Amino acid sequence: MRIISKTIYSQANTSLPDPELDIGEVLFLDIATTGIRRADSRVFLIGCICRQQDEWQLTQWFDDTGLEEKNVLSSFLIFCSRFKYVISYNGNRFDLPFLRVRIELNGLQEAAAGFLSMSSIDLYGYIAPYRHLLSLPDYRQQTVEAAMGTGRTALTDGKELVEIYKKYIALPSSGLMEKLTLQNEADVTGLLSLLPLSAFSHLEELDVTVRRAQANYYTNHEGKKAEELLIQFTLPFSLPTRIYAGLDHCYLKIDGEQGILKIPLYTEEMKYFYANYKDYYYLPGEDMAIHKYIASYVDRNRRVPARPETCYTRKTSSYLPQWDLYQTPFFKRKYEDREIFFEFTDKIKKDRAALSDYASYVLRHIIFRKSEK
Repeated sequence: MRIISKTIYSQANTSLPDPELDIGEVLFLDIATTGIRRADSRVFLIGCICRQQDEWQLTQWFDDTGLEEKNVLSSFLIFCSRFKYVISYNGNRFDLPFLRVRIELNGLQEAAAGFLSMSSIDLYGYIAPYRHLLSLPDYRQQTVEAAMGTGRTALTDGKELVEIYKKYIALPSSGLMEKLTLQNEADVTGLLSLLPLSAFSHLEELDVTVRRAQANYYTNHEGKKAEELLIQFTLPFSLPTRIYAGLDHCYLKIDGEQGILKIPLYTEEMKYFYANYKDYYYLPGEDMAIHKYIASYVDRNRRVPARPETCYTRKTSSYLPQWDLYQTPFFKRKYEDREIFFEFTDKIKKDRAALSDYASYVLRHIIFRKSEK
């Protein structure tokens, strides 16, 4: 077994997801294995970064014979016993369960008490619910780092590393060992650059401030003139990657803390349907419903009992979409339609707080994809 230790230098913003954490109690972790099956694959390389005396210290444990997994694990467990938190990328699904199984199979449960009690912070977990907003080809660590512009260049993938390790065991060389350790070093060092991913957790408390709102005319895909509400807003936090997303003809772009929403605006006649239709008459000639206490002044030949689908009044105005009862009264085009709208009144247009609240509502709809089934 070889133990490699050296100081590394990082320009990354290393603000921890929880500002109350003590950086001295945090361990950044990445492992390399001979396969993905925990029962019959082995850990051949463990890499860790921690803060020591105002410097980042990298420590790696490398099984250079193919027979020293137990020694690698034992030495690692002794080292990590003084830490309370472990930070990884996708570690909750791979690294940590893999280590737990290999620790058990090597009979090291007693020595692993400190490691097993560590709290895990998985950076992948911050973006997992929002992958549809990033639209990346995959969500491997290197891909996410590239999207964040960390400067990381693509290195060897996991399968290639296994082949390199097999070659190393068959014929050891410093060149092959360097390929293996440098890949692990890049992965564990890259965790520092991925710390800003924790900003995605703030999307659950979404509250935006509208900077500007205006109506905009454009030509849609059918070549017809259409109208939209263009909202420029500011988030109370900054996201580390750009976001482009759309849902139900609404479109979103976020770059850092600045965002733009495009929401369809409909200027047309819509209908307000009364719920208590049995209290109304429908006037076919006027195409509207009136309450029975007024209907006594209308000729009987001009009125019929209202049905749910005819119990409405009509209004031509500007309307915005909603997907639940965000704003009342709500309007429809037809009784059977599932799409509902509310009137975009002059009062709302002049109310910055109301526009900010609606922008937050639309953002939540897009981000959490409420219309998905």
